[in-house]
Amino acid sequence: MPKLAANLSTLFQEFPLEDRPAAAVRAGFLAAEIKFFERYPCDDFIGNLAASGLELNLFNASPGNLGAGEFGMASFREHRKRFEEGLLRDLALADRLGTKKMHVLCGMRDESLSEQEQHEAALDAYKWAAGVAGEHGVTLLVEPISHAAIPGYFIHSLDQAVRMVQDVGADNFRILFDFFHMQFAGGDISRRLDDVGHLIGHVQIAATPSRHEPDHGELNVDFIFERLDAMGYSGWVGCEYNPRTTTLAGLGWARKWLQADRRPSPAVPGPGESSQADGGNILPRGTLLGRVWDPEKSGPCIVTVRDGVVFDITSRQAPLCSDICEMDDPAGFVRNAKGRRIGELSWLLDAASGPDTLHLLAPCDLQPIKACGVTFAKSMLERVIEEQALGDPGRAEIIRSRVRHVIGDSLHRLQAGSEQAERVKQTLVEEGLWSQYLEVGIGPDAEVFSKAQILSSVGHGAKIGLHPSSEWNNPEPELVLAISSAGRIVGVSLGNDVNLRDIEGRSALLLSRAKDNNASCSIGPFIRLFDEDYALDQVRMAELLLTVEGMDGYVLRGRSSMASMSRDPVDLVAQTIGPHHDYPDGLMLFLGTGFAPTKDRDVKGQGFTHKLGDRVTISCNGLGSLQNVVDISNNCPPWSFGVRELMGNLSGRGLL
Repeated sequence: MPKLAANLSTLFQEFPLEDRPAAAVRAGFLAAEIKFFERYPCDDFIGNLAASGLELNLFNASPGNLGAGEFGMASFREHRKRFEEGLLRDLALADRLGTKKMHVLCGMRDESLSEQEQHEAALDAYKWAAGVAGEHGVTLLVEPISHAAIPGYFIHSLDQAVRMVQDVGADNFRILFDFFHMQFAGGDISRRLDDVGHLIGHVQIAATPSRHEPDHGELNVDFIFERLDAMGYSGWVGCEYNPRTTTLAGLGWARKWLQADRRPSPAVPGPGESSQADGGNILPRGTLLGRVWDPEKSGPCIVTVRDGVVFDITSRQAPLCSDICEMDDPAGFVRNAKGRRIGELSWLLDAASGPDTLHLLAPCDLQPIKACGVTFAKSMLERVIEEQALGDPGRAEIIRSRVRHVIGDSLHRLQAGSEQAERVKQTLVEEGLWSQYLEVGIGPDAEVFSKAQILSSVGHGAKIGLHPSSEWNNPEPELVLAISSAGRIVGVSLGNDVNLRDIEGRSALLLSRAKDNNASCSIGPFIRLFDEDYALDQVRMAELLLTVEGMDGYVLRGRSSMASMSRDPVDLVAQTIGPHHDYPDGLMLFLGTGFAPTKDRDVKGQGFTHKLGDRVTISCNGLGSLQNVVDISNNCPPWSFGVRELMGNLSGRGLL
């Protein structure tokens, strides 16, 4: 069965480059390849690639100066030093990325040499390169590129590539077999696969002659994949084609293989396409703990996920999520608990929220919902601006410029409560810019407030609410820790702490009005319990992705890196729970956000604010995606299932 890898240079071009790894994961790809890193903002792209969890299977080594007509340097002795220096840099990058294959281009035909002389020049370079790459565990690839695609490329036939691989004679030097080029260069695909299959290190596919999706044109993709299976090829198949429209609109040909590689997942369209599963439905992984509403029981059930299937594990021993979070080994209990199959996870993630349907709830029950504010430098500045602007978005941009002129980027390097932070505080006081938000952002004491009442949080797929009086607001994508009554962090979930910037900006004393409204807190889709594969270190390095898609066609994308926090999660927990403040049923703790949107949505200088119907998707590799649609709190389903109703329901089911 083929394993498909997305070529991020040619696919998902409807997304900014830095968003393509996440888009590929949402579409069902588990691996990727790319052409030339020299062309891209590597730091941003590489960070997002790592956060996505994609395996980067292949990239092209430095080709030389493409603008000057170079397309590889291996066969040019006069460029040998540049070739070697470039390859060493590329191998260091491969080590950083965990990439095990690189395509090393040979270059264009040099008419000053005979073909034999140019072959020998390339052979000498490739032998050296294979030896060095072997020390890094990297396999190098040579690709015959047809003259129909690149006129004048030196290695343009399969025979030339075979000869080069045989002459180099290294186990880590193989052929990149691109079906697009091979069809142009003689066809007869089946026979040539049989002849050279033992020399192939990687394959790529595209339609011939259009180079669009491979289900059109001269090639038969089903036949090709059958031949690859028959010859025992187990590597990735690079999808290096140019979509006819958008990538996602054209992925129908690959859906059965993507869903086979991955667990079943709804398709995710791009901008301008419509589907219930949009904006970033990354599937959660690991040991998952959650809650669903079961209409047959008129109440909640405790669930987990096993191999893409949801199981009800509710029992008298643990009828509540808070019961499991209090155990010595919550993950071990969930893994071993007997369960009743409910259905496919992909179906449940798409289920509509309502009293008569089986749907996801917030994965917490008796735990109070607390939240930490101003834990990131970027959002800290925005809180200062809100306060200075007194909730007026029209004044915000002027104040934003002044604050940044005084502060610059200094806050990004500050450790909260340090001597350096105290010196910055004194400077800001002298400038008249000191704020209560900076006090809790870089001072010794964190801001911890009550976000929502017990059982009031909504889950994945539900509406999320804005106070009807708010006109300036935004989502806040955050990680939410699950904490036991002993103060032990047992897991993590995704959360949206809806922020009403105009109300909170008028006065900190209006915080409860700004934060605790009907459906204003969303958590889900599950709690990922800490185990041997996922713990606090992964939380500290997590990358959250946010997409807001408006009914007016507006799209906002952002990200929040937990590595940018000014306080460690352990410190925030210690300031929240301890001898000074007990939580006998444990708690859920929002960790704050680094996302503070300033890009104008409608009126210049007014920044971003929600519109009714906005679909908000918060995603994180390993934790899945939390999706909600924005509405006025008055229009969201009323919160009526409280603690009294919960206890009565569990008692009636014989669980207490």
